[in-house]
Amino acid sequence: MKFCMYNVTTTIKVGGIETFYWEVSKELEKRGFEVDIVTAKGNFIKYPELNIHQFDYTPRDKIFDLGNRFRKWGERISFFKNAYSYLKTQKYDYLIIRKPLDFFVAYFMKKFNPNLKVIFISGGEDFYGFDKFFSKYVDFMFAVSKENAKIIQNRYQREVKVLHNGVNIELFKKDQNIREELRKKYKIDNHKVLLSVGRIVGWKGYQLVIKAIKDLDVKYVVIGDGEYLNKLKSLAKDEQIEEKVLFLGSIPNKELYKYMNMADIFIQPSIGHEAFGITIVEAMACGLPVIASYNGGMKDIIKDGENGFFFEVENVKDLREKIIKSINYKFEDVRNYVENNFTWKINVDKLLKYLDNLLYKDKR
Repeated sequence: MKFCMYNVTTTIKVGGIETFYWEVSKELEKRGFEVDIVTAKGNFIKYPELNIHQFDYTPRDKIFDLGNRFRKWGERISFFKNAYSYLKTQKYDYLIIRKPLDFFVAYFMKKFNPNLKVIFISGGEDFYGFDKFFSKYVDFMFAVSKENAKIIQNRYQREVKVLHNGVNIELFKKDQNIREELRKKYKIDNHKVLLSVGRIVGWKGYQLVIKAIKDLDVKYVVIGDGEYLNKLKSLAKDEQIEEKVLFLGSIPNKELYKYMNMADIFIQPSIGHEAFGITIVEAMACGLPVIASYNGGMKDIIKDGENGFFFEVENVKDLREKIIKSINYKFEDVRNYVENNFTWKINVDKLLKYLDNLLYKDKR
């Protein structure tokens, strides 16, 4: 059985979707399946031992500006045109895509491979004008959380199964030596440390944390890069807490566990919709309880009062109270919770079981 793991950004970005492609590809190969990673030419290659095929593309910022959605669409068309000659020579059993923007790929690949089964695993809402038309060429639909499944089901009027993302528990784990080393390096060994990881954009809500900790004896570490970074730095300066906030920039995923180990509490303060939140389960695998806004797929992960706390979206006062409450709170074993619910092995087990059941249903 041969899988095509199709995604433009797998080797050019570091994020939840990219992590999915690397980890699921690795897990499928462990089980003896043939896996092709088809992606754009980029420098981020997490597992070079995997079968990777890279092709040229036109980056969205080089596409004529008729809006961000149009630019994304143009980027994907340019990539498919360059990958097409290779794709049409392959006999895949399954094509896995993560964006509605790639539904058109299913249409063209089924032209030269009618037996191909197309799997869409949603992690967001990148809809566009004619995605509904191309959706009929998608055989199976999944979503990374219950909230996201409702959105996808409503959009396409199709059955949507929930398939949570996972975490590499061999990489993300507690390490006391690394904890002590990094806390000394950054001179935070005598403080409670809060941590957020992700793309630095306004809807991630990191500005709420900066406002919430003004009079608290904590340090706040922010890992990531993006267009909102300078505004966050200015806010920390305006609030006169520059010494409390450490901006460490972007960290490769394979190094991220080290920085999670130096923290005490992970915070995901998103204002916008979070389809899931891979960094949450990665942090939990390192033993960190999580404070998160009551938002989207995070509701599937956090058990309030057991492995973390929720706070009301955009409510700085509520966030501050949850930070104070968390500092000396006795949480349950969050690492054990992740091992039993959110590993990539569990993810692939469910995917293969779902596919067996759905194919059996089709044959009846």
